[in-house]
Amino acid sequence: MHKHHIGILCLLLATPVSALDSVGTVTAKLEGQDLTWQVLRQEDGSAMVQVTDIGPISMIDLSAFGDGNFYIGLVYEGSPAIEKAPAGITIDMRPDKGPLAGTIWKSDKAPSAPEMSLERLDLQDTGRMEASFTAVLCRNDDPAQCKTVTGRIDTDLAGR
Repeated sequence: MHKHHIGILCLLLATPVSALDSVGTVTAKLEGQDLTWQVLRQEDGSAMVQVTDIGPISMIDLSAFGDGNFYIGLVYEGSPAIEKAPAGITIDMRPDKGPLAGTIWKSDKAPSAPEMSLERLDLQDTGRMEASFTAVLCRNDDPAQCKTVTGRIDTDLAGR
Protein backbone atom coordinates (compact mmCIF):
# COMPACT_ATOMS: atom_id res chain seq x y z
CA MET A 1 0.00 0.00 0.00
CA HIS A 2 1.33 3.45 -0.89
CA LYS A 3 2.25 5.76 2.00
CA HIS A 4 -0.25 8.23 0.51
CA HIS A 5 -3.05 5.65 0.85
CA ILE A 6 -2.23 5.07 4.51
CA GLY A 7 -2.33 8.82 5.20
CA ILE A 8 -5.70 9.21 3.47
CA LEU A 9 -7.09 6.19 5.34
CA CYS A 10 -5.95 7.64 8.70
CA LEU A 11 -7.49 10.98 7.75
CA LEU A 12 -10.83 9.35 6.96
CA LEU A 13 -10.86 7.28 10.12
CA ALA A 14 -10.21 10.41 12.20
CA THR A 15 -12.81 12.55 10.38
CA PRO A 16 -16.54 12.24 11.01
CA VAL A 17 -18.42 11.29 7.83
CA SER A 18 -20.60 14.37 8.15
CA ALA A 19 -17.47 16.53 7.73
CA LEU A 20 -16.80 15.15 4.24
CA ASP A 21 -18.29 16.52 1.05
CA SER A 22 -18.04 15.08 -2.48
CA VAL A 23 -16.31 17.25 -5.10
CA GLY A 24 -16.39 14.68 -7.89
CA THR A 25 -16.65 11.07 -8.98
CA VAL A 26 -14.62 8.27 -10.48
CA THR A 27 -16.56 5.57 -12.30
CA ALA A 28 -15.22 2.35 -13.78
CA LYS A 29 -16.23 -0.99 -15.22
CA LEU A 30 -14.15 -3.96 -14.06
CA GLU A 31 -15.10 -7.54 -14.96
CA GLY A 32 -18.61 -6.40 -15.94
CA GLN A 33 -19.07 -4.67 -12.58
CA ASP A 34 -19.96 -0.95 -12.48
CA LEU A 35 -18.03 0.80 -9.69
CA THR A 36 -18.34 4.36 -8.35
CA TRP A 37 -16.12 6.33 -5.97
CA GLN A 38 -16.40 9.83 -4.54
CA VAL A 39 -13.53 12.32 -4.36
CA LEU A 40 -14.10 13.91 -0.97
CA ARG A 41 -13.43 17.34 0.53
CA GLN A 42 -13.41 18.18 4.22
CA GLU A 43 -14.92 21.24 5.85
CA ASP A 44 -11.50 22.98 5.74
CA GLY A 45 -11.60 22.76 1.92
CA SER A 46 -8.82 20.19 1.52
CA ALA A 47 -9.58 17.45 -0.99
CA MET A 48 -8.20 13.96 -1.51
CA VAL A 49 -6.15 15.32 -4.40
CA GLN A 50 -2.55 16.39 -4.10
CA VAL A 51 -0.59 18.26 -6.79
CA THR A 52 3.15 18.33 -6.08
CA ASP A 53 6.00 19.94 -8.00
CA ILE A 54 9.39 18.37 -7.35
CA GLY A 55 12.08 19.98 -9.47
CA PRO A 56 11.57 18.97 -13.10
CA ILE A 57 8.53 16.74 -12.44
CA SER A 58 4.97 17.27 -11.23
CA MET A 59 2.70 14.67 -9.66
CA ILE A 60 -1.07 14.49 -9.25
CA ASP A 61 -2.32 11.96 -6.68
CA LEU A 62 -6.08 11.37 -6.45
CA SER A 63 -7.85 9.05 -4.01
CA ALA A 64 -11.56 8.27 -3.91
CA PHE A 65 -13.86 6.10 -1.79
CA GLY A 66 -17.23 4.43 -2.38
CA ASP A 67 -17.34 0.94 -3.90
CA GLY A 68 -14.08 0.23 -2.08
CA ASN A 69 -11.22 2.59 -2.84
CA PHE A 70 -9.51 3.98 -5.90
CA TYR A 71 -6.14 5.69 -6.43
CA ILE A 72 -4.55 7.21 -9.50
CA GLY A 73 -1.13 8.80 -9.64
CA LEU A 74 0.03 10.86 -12.62
CA VAL A 75 3.64 11.94 -13.18
CA TYR A 76 4.47 14.73 -15.62
CA GLU A 77 7.77 16.00 -16.92
CA GLY A 78 7.37 19.70 -16.18
CA SER A 79 3.96 21.21 -15.43
CA PRO A 80 0.79 19.16 -16.02
CA ALA A 81 -1.14 20.25 -19.10
CA ILE A 82 -4.04 18.87 -21.13
CA GLU A 83 -1.98 18.71 -24.32
CA LYS A 84 0.81 16.76 -22.60
CA ALA A 85 0.51 13.03 -21.87
CA PRO A 86 1.63 11.95 -18.40
CA ALA A 87 5.10 10.34 -18.30
CA GLY A 88 3.70 7.77 -15.87
CA ILE A 89 0.31 6.57 -14.65
CA THR A 90 -0.38 4.29 -11.67
CA ILE A 91 -3.87 2.96 -10.89
CA ASP A 92 -4.86 0.90 -7.82
CA MET A 93 -8.40 -0.31 -7.12
CA ARG A 94 -9.94 -2.34 -4.31
CA PRO A 95 -13.61 -3.07 -5.07
CA ASP A 96 -15.79 -3.92 -2.06
CA LYS A 97 -18.68 -5.64 -3.85
CA GLY A 98 -19.27 -8.60 -6.10
CA PRO A 99 -16.87 -11.46 -6.84
CA LEU A 100 -13.89 -9.07 -6.87
CA ALA A 101 -14.48 -7.71 -3.35
CA GLY A 102 -11.36 -7.16 -1.27
CA THR A 103 -8.92 -7.86 -4.08
CA ILE A 104 -6.31 -5.19 -4.83
CA TRP A 105 -5.96 -4.59 -8.57
CA LYS A 106 -2.80 -2.71 -9.61
CA SER A 107 -1.35 -1.36 -12.83
CA ASP A 108 2.30 -1.38 -11.75
CA LYS A 109 3.07 -4.97 -12.83
CA ALA A 110 0.57 -5.19 -15.67
CA PRO A 111 1.70 -6.21 -19.18
CA SER A 112 0.84 -2.73 -20.55
CA ALA A 113 0.80 0.81 -19.18
CA PRO A 114 -2.51 2.57 -18.43
CA GLU A 115 -3.80 5.08 -20.97
CA MET A 116 -5.55 8.34 -20.13
CA SER A 117 -7.35 10.90 -22.25
CA LEU A 118 -7.64 14.30 -20.56
CA GLU A 119 -10.57 16.42 -21.69
CA ARG A 120 -9.97 19.09 -19.05
CA LEU A 121 -7.15 19.83 -16.63
CA ASP A 122 -7.36 23.14 -14.81
CA LEU A 123 -4.97 23.72 -11.92
CA GLN A 124 -6.10 27.30 -11.21
CA ASP A 125 -8.35 28.27 -8.28
CA THR A 126 -10.37 25.18 -7.25
CA GLY A 127 -9.12 23.28 -10.29
CA ARG A 128 -10.89 20.64 -12.38
CA MET A 129 -10.03 17.31 -13.99
CA GLU A 130 -12.15 15.48 -16.56
CA ALA A 131 -10.61 12.38 -18.11
CA SER A 132 -11.22 8.83 -19.26
CA PHE A 133 -8.84 5.94 -18.71
CA THR A 134 -8.23 2.34 -19.77
CA ALA A 135 -5.85 0.03 -17.99
CA VAL A 136 -4.93 -3.58 -17.50
CA LEU A 137 -4.90 -4.22 -13.75
CA CYS A 138 -3.45 -7.33 -12.13
CA ARG A 139 -4.29 -8.88 -8.78
CA ASN A 140 -1.81 -7.96 -6.06
CA ASP A 141 -1.89 -11.55 -4.70
CA ASP A 142 -1.84 -13.23 -8.14
CA PRO A 143 -0.07 -11.00 -10.73
CA ALA A 144 -0.80 -13.50 -13.52
CA GLN A 145 -4.54 -12.74 -13.20
CA CYS A 146 -5.22 -9.46 -15.00
CA LYS A 147 -8.39 -7.65 -16.12
CA THR A 148 -9.09 -4.60 -18.26
CA VAL A 149 -10.76 -1.63 -16.58
CA THR A 150 -12.27 1.41 -18.28
CA GLY A 151 -13.35 4.47 -16.40
CA ARG A 152 -13.91 8.17 -16.06
CA ILE A 153 -12.76 10.88 -13.66
CA ASP A 154 -14.88 14.01 -13.27
CA THR A 155 -13.83 16.08 -10.27
CA ASP A 156 -12.87 19.41 -8.84
CA LEU A 157 -9.37 19.56 -7.40
CA ALA A 158 -10.74 21.74 -4.57
CA GLY A 159 -8.40 22.89 -1.90
CA ARG A 160 -5.36 21.44 -3.54
